[in-house]
Amino acid sequence: MKEDKASRIRVLVVDDERNILDIIKFNLEVEGYEVITCMEGEEALNKVYETMPDLILCDIMMPAIDGLEVCRRLKADGRTNQIPVVMLSAKTQAHDKIASIDAGADDFITKPFDFSDLVARIKINLVRAGHKRDVSPLTGLPGSISIEAETKQRIARNQFFSILCIDIDNFKPFNDIYGFPAGDKAIRLLASIIDEAVKNHGNVDDFIGHGGSDDFVVITTPEKASAIAENIIASFDRQIVSLYKDEDLRRGYSILVDRLGRDNYIPIMTLSIGIAGNRNRRISTHWEVAELAKETLSYAKSIPGSTYFADRRTK
Repeated sequence: MKEDKASRIRVLVVDDERNILDIIKFNLEVEGYEVITCMEGEEALNKVYETMPDLILCDIMMPAIDGLEVCRRLKADGRTNQIPVVMLSAKTQAHDKIASIDAGADDFITKPFDFSDLVARIKINLVRAGHKRDVSPLTGLPGSISIEAETKQRIARNQFFSILCIDIDNFKPFNDIYGFPAGDKAIRLLASIIDEAVKNHGNVDDFIGHGGSDDFVVITTPEKASAIAENIIASFDRQIVSLYKDEDLRRGYSILVDRLGRDNYIPIMTLSIGIAGNRNRRISTHWEVAELAKETLSYAKSIPGSTYFADRRTK
């Protein structure tokens, strides 16, 4: 069973002592991990790019390129900076831990160590890395993987829930007119509005996710959904005008000049929210939830202005 769970998890172990490499390799393979070993910093860097491991255990003290430099180079590279690096050291001085942190290491283990502790630390760092990869760098909110997992979890627990799919109308042309920094401000503003609405009108265990671009999701209980949606819309309509030029607000629209030199009149951004859930109908998969939410969002977007629409069908 262990092997099935961890068979896809690849760990690179870097240490200039062969006996330590062999011992770590043996114990991790018993746990079902795929283990790659090397004894030098330069070789380690090459191995990382060749194999793209899920986690790296790296000794600090090595000849030529030491473990700290290996870590620094990996964390400076966009291709590898998400791979968790756990530093190994026989030293106990505080400056080794500080140096590891400064190099960008995710964790630090002092030799000798108990292998059950080592395995636990590996698992913890893999979970953390997974969470980091599924977090929006713009809003800090969980992404699509977490949204799917949260939906599946509530279905498995037979909980009644409602999912709010939130989308900004006319966001793309706003981006084109005002530029990406202004678009990012709009996204962060909406994230803040949603967070505040859920805190004030939702439950402590409600979920907020950012699926990308201007798409957000809230998962709450059915009785809270409408109040959250109404509060989000009211706050958005009140605050979004702060991102516009006065002349556009006076006109009630922005002007986007297309490639043919024609003026396109773009309305001030509004918000559409589609609400779907399992209070009135049985839902057995997250795919059903996603499909229902898309339908309700599509209907909400067909209505002018900021609005929400809740699915109340029983079949």
